[in-house]
Amino acid sequence: MRRIVSRALVFVFVAAAQSCVVDDSFLDGKPCDAENQCAGGYICVVEACPDNPGYLCPLCRTHASPDGSTDGGDSDGGPGDSADRGSDQPVSCNQTPPACKTIPECQETQPECISGVWVCQTGFEVVERSCDGVDNDCDGETDRGLVCILAGASTPDLVDGSASDARFNRPYGLATHPSGGIVVADRGNHSIRLVLADGSVSTLAGTGSYGNAEGPADQASFNDPIAVAIGLDNSILIADRLNHRIRQLSLDDQVSTYAGSGFADYLDGPVDTAKFALPSGLAVASDGSIFVADTGNHCIRKISAGQVTTFSGKCEFPGTEDGQATLARYNSPTNILLLSDDYLIVTEESSHKLRHVSIDGSVATLAGTGTAGFKDGQPLEAQFWKPAGCVWDSQETVILIADSGNQRIRAFSIGTAVTTRLGSGNLGLDSGLPLEATFNNPNSLAIFPDGRLVIADTQNHVLRVLMP
Repeated sequence: MRRIVSRALVFVFVAAAQSCVVDDSFLDGKPCDAENQCAGGYICVVEACPDNPGYLCPLCRTHASPDGSTDGGDSDGGPGDSADRGSDQPVSCNQTPPACKTIPECQETQPECISGVWVCQTGFEVVERSCDGVDNDCDGETDRGLVCILAGASTPDLVDGSASDARFNRPYGLATHPSGGIVVADRGNHSIRLVLADGSVSTLAGTGSYGNAEGPADQASFNDPIAVAIGLDNSILIADRLNHRIRQLSLDDQVSTYAGSGFADYLDGPVDTAKFALPSGLAVASDGSIFVADTGNHCIRKISAGQVTTFSGKCEFPGTEDGQATLARYNSPTNILLLSDDYLIVTEESSHKLRHVSIDGSVATLAGTGTAGFKDGQPLEAQFWKPAGCVWDSQETVILIADSGNQRIRAFSIGTAVTTRLGSGNLGLDSGLPLEATFNNPNSLAIFPDGRLVIADTQNHVLRVLMP
């Protein structure tokens, strides 16, 4: 994200309009060229003309308007917000100067308009964009509504400790633990980690090297653990992808094989002889049954009463057909979300769809066209690109999806629409406002008990968090 140099907020002068524009970059707000192009690092945005109210003008911006509108009103409707506070309407130097307060005391102070530039020396931000633990916009909240780093750094490693000291290597699957922490399948480190509410990280199981050893958690090994789920007894279930097994970390810190022979193939039967191929998603039902997204076999399996069965799909035959359990086909089912015992959501990274699976195993497409792309709108017209993990947001009553190829987090209101919740679509590790933040292959989601959304930003090697 962009930092304010010397903690001075700059309101940039637009020469043609003789006005001051709220921004922290001197070139922001300049007109686009004749072909609606801007210099590197800027985008051409159509917004209200500063010198001609009621008309729209193409101006170069470093980011889109926070509320996505061009009327100068309070279109984002956020608490503590008000019309034109942080909106896209430029503030003229001939008008009342914009708000400026001391930080962190939040006492009123007067900005100066010097040579067409408003300067607030205190670092006050009209729209907060800094994940620094300071109430920069004086709305009574710290980092409220921002996407920030929860734990880790861009350099991969296996390090436990505080949020800033901890390191991951391609964190992937997430699951909220009853203790209040979040369990992480750390793929590149072949380990299972735990992150607490303050961002501190510890290793629950795994040596950091790949293998298939069982036994005490600190001696056990995995090979590309990709998904985790919490069993009814609060044990941790792990989709051990390249070992082609479902493993279990018990409450007494022992790792064992729950199901799978370890050979990549397709075979139903007793848990110790059944075979999976690249299992990548897990969900636990209220009776303790476990649903498995058997990615390499292109079907959904079920583990119950010591047996592995095929629950949905024609295994070993990829496709996109909806219909009855034995006739439906999947194309690399990736993740499973269990909304209730009779309502499963399956994401497919190769067909770029969300599917609904009923209690009888029958399948229907919920969202996505089947073609990779990016488009919000009606569910069957919307487009995804490698949708991965998803989570139910009970506060907003939507399904949130990690749209990994689009570098975004999408929201699906069942039967209504698909919208974008987080991400600009660009690759990066920028913190800030939801639609300005950037990701690099976000793959899984979980929610802390306090409502904070956590994102496994896999190729950035960090966990991100949306501050409520």
